[in-house]
Amino acid sequence: MVAMNTLGCVTLSLWIGLSYSFAPTPIQRMKFPHLAAQAEDDGIMKPLFDNKQPISRADLFEYSSRIIGLSLILPAEANAKCTDIESCREEGERKIEADLKLNPIMRLSDGVNYRVLRPSTLPGPKVKDGSSIELIYSISTASGQYMYSKGFGFEKVSFGGKQQFDLGLDSMRVLVGEHNVPVGIESALIGMGKGERRRVELPPGVGFETSNWQPEPITRRGITQIEQYKRKLVGFGSQPPFPAETVWDIEVLGIRN
Repeated sequence: MVAMNTLGCVTLSLWIGLSYSFAPTPIQRMKFPHLAAQAEDDGIMKPLFDNKQPISRADLFEYSSRIIGLSLILPAEANAKCTDIESCREEGERKIEADLKLNPIMRLSDGVNYRVLRPSTLPGPKVKDGSSIELIYSISTASGQYMYSKGFGFEKVSFGGKQQFDLGLDSMRVLVGEHNVPVGIESALIGMGKGERRRVELPPGVGFETSNWQPEPITRRGITQIEQYKRKLVGFGSQPPFPAETVWDIEVLGIRN
């Protein structure tokens, strides 16, 4: 086992402290599910002592550098200005109320809710029934757990002979009314302009089953997530069926009417 000299002690202390400081919090998991998932998939948060093997200096440096790297890509939560539980609750309620006034939740007749995350500022046609559109999407569970996506930069595709994140490299062609995506997503697309982004809360009644489970995931993680979602809908073991919603971020890149 490597002797714990001054450098080793400093590095180990740094790893222990940072592992608690930069582990994704529940709020960060909801805001940045892809980064939290990436941290876990890459093994960043795995305990250093799990295998009970001697710790080398290289191990210490590797874990320290991984955690420091995570701290750079995972945004920190805003510093709270409140000093007690009651003032924190009031501050949170004020922020939610102000946000809803600026960006209200739109409720559609089929049970779909959506909010405009970024309005379209470009002239041109709007999405209507029968439109041929190009879009990107990201799907999460209602609790904020990332499932899979296309074109948002969270997945990798082969480009130029190597694997690259798919932001700007991948998208999906949809003919509105043909159920290439769930019926509820088609409803939420109506009226969108080029460059507009919406967040859609999709009930299962107008969800994946209405599009024959399209669009399908292509990654192992995505396939696992959709299988778990199916089991939740129908029930498994002692768990009864549960009408779980999914949350979609969708952005229209192009429209042809």
